[in-house]
Amino acid sequence: MMRNFLVICTIAIGFSSCEKQTGEGGTSVIEGEVAYFEVTFNTLTLQNDTHLYPKSGKDVFIIYSDNEGSVYDDKFETDYNGKYHFEYLRKGNYTIYLNKDTTISTGPDSEYSYDIPIFKHVTITSNNSTNKVADFVIEKN
Repeated sequence: MMRNFLVICTIAIGFSSCEKQTGEGGTSVIEGEVAYFEVTFNTLTLQNDTHLYPKSGKDVFIIYSDNEGSVYDDKFETDYNGKYHFEYLRKGNYTIYLNKDTTISTGPDSEYSYDIPIFKHVTITSNNSTNKVADFVIEKN
């Protein structure tokens, strides 16, 4: 009787430990784009024009959970078209973010620079899937 109980417990522990955590080791992809915009005054039309450009060389970070307070697990630098992708991910919840460079004037001759994180949440529900994140659009400084 005791032997059967130990066998059943061993099998139950074995099955419960097979649940895979989020992160690397899977077959799915998260991808997206980063762009920045700039507003200029058009002297011909006397109106503001908005220009949208791909942001190359911007670091995009991934957290292998939906907890925004966690330290990032990986990062990717955007290519010349502002695109990034994280490969080989398992099913689960992920947080994608980047830091927006911000500068404010603190006086006539002084400025203060700091970064503001912008977060997006993604859930991978199936293997071999490509999950598109809504574009990050940031204002050009």
